[in-house]
Amino acid sequence: MNAQTASLAWYRYPIMWLVIAPPLLSVVAGVITAFLILQHPDRDVRTPIAVTAVVIQGHASSSVVPPAR
Repeated sequence: MNAQTASLAWYRYPIMWLVIAPPLLSVVAGVITAFLILQHPDRDVRTPIAVTAVVIQGHASSSVVPPAR
């Protein structure tokens, strides 16, 4: 065997980084997303039921928009 045909370590092959990078980046993005969700939760934006009903004048009675539940 020739010394030039010796195999390299796994991290020396660029194709291995193309295989490992997408799942690894997905895990990192998921951790960052979870951190941001836990640090900045959404506010409650529900409106009172009396405010949500809108009647369009001059149309059938089915034009009343039902309140959000």
